[in-house]
Amino acid sequence: MAEAFSNVGLLKFLLGLPDLDELGSVALLDLAKDAHAEFLKTGEILYADEHMDRHLYLVEGEIELVAGDQILQVIKGGSERAKQSLFRVHTHGLEARCLRKASLLSLNEATFEKYIATIKPKENTSGINFGSYQDADSDAGVINEIHREFNHNEVDLPSMPEIALKINQAVQDESLDIQKIADIIQIDPMISARAVQVANSAMYAGSQPVQTIKRAVQRIGLRAMRAIVMSVAIRNLYTPKSPLIKKRMKSYYHHSIRVGVISHVLTKKIKGFDPDQAFLAGLIHDIGIVPILIRADNHDDIKNNAELLDKLIHSLKTKVGATLLRQWSFEDELITVAQDAENWHRDVIKADYCDVVQVAQLHCEMIGGRKLDAPPLVELPAFERLDLNDINPMLIIAQAKQEMSEVIHLLD
Repeated sequence: MAEAFSNVGLLKFLLGLPDLDELGSVALLDLAKDAHAEFLKTGEILYADEHMDRHLYLVEGEIELVAGDQILQVIKGGSERAKQSLFRVHTHGLEARCLRKASLLSLNEATFEKYIATIKPKENTSGINFGSYQDADSDAGVINEIHREFNHNEVDLPSMPEIALKINQAVQDESLDIQKIADIIQIDPMISARAVQVANSAMYAGSQPVQTIKRAVQRIGLRAMRAIVMSVAIRNLYTPKSPLIKKRMKSYYHHSIRVGVISHVLTKKIKGFDPDQAFLAGLIHDIGIVPILIRADNHDDIKNNAELLDKLIHSLKTKVGATLLRQWSFEDELITVAQDAENWHRDVIKADYCDVVQVAQLHCEMIGGRKLDAPPLVELPAFERLDLNDINPMLIIAQAKQEMSEVIHLLD
């Protein structure tokens, strides 16, 4: 390992790996003895199923994990993800593609497992515990398998696309002017076209149509633009192979847009809320379904079993969604939406965007949306906190319907 580390540097790197931080000096020295460096040039590929006997850690450079031509995650040297094993599962078809010249630390699997087995399992300190699935039927084993994978970070959550990441950062950077934001959006022709179309839709249309990204941003604002970018980005995160997963992905996407549009219409009538932030909250309230569908599409026992898929989604989606939004550096108020969107009896003092999304979901159910195990609208604590007694639900739905179908058509 001399090409990449001095002896002291190697031990320091090993000590910085969460998997090994409880090992003693004898174990670390034994691991270091069997360690070696691997180097990749830009464009080179590593295959997960060809590295069953090694644990690989990215030291420098940049690598993307790919399964079936779908980019699952981009890993950069020095990041928190780089401190975890590159291949956390060794599924056939999982690849690591080098984006920028990379060096990796390779540890012997047998030596690694010998010492890891001696470590007492750590208490979960992430604030999220996926737990286990309790059921007497035959599905419990498969669902617990997936729970364990998510709970032990063995599933690579999808990375936010670069343009969405830049827009997310721009929302928090008051120094950026409209033209700079337009320049970011124009990097992606598809998102640019969708942004102009949405700016001219029933949601935002003014007296004159807009034809440029700059004018579109001026008309609808940065928060709305962020929601549009996120919607298109989520739509393109993954292309399913299984017919069932493909159907569920489309259903998820359309449902999210409907809830987003209703949230947008609702908050125009409520003081203290930004309709565009509400639109985004509705769009991402079920985001946890996406990583579950990606995993299910590559699991033979799930990808063609609708009942089992529904159980898996129901048991995991809120916790996976909150984890994903944390990874994407979303605001706490939106993480709360993903985590508590169906926690109908949650006890909070002040109304928030999660309340808006809960009410929007029940409005969506009235027009044939997904059936929810929720109390009647007027008995919903969120409804009371938002003080919506004077608002006619059917009027909200009527106002949202035109926008809903148009936005689905534009963003699909």
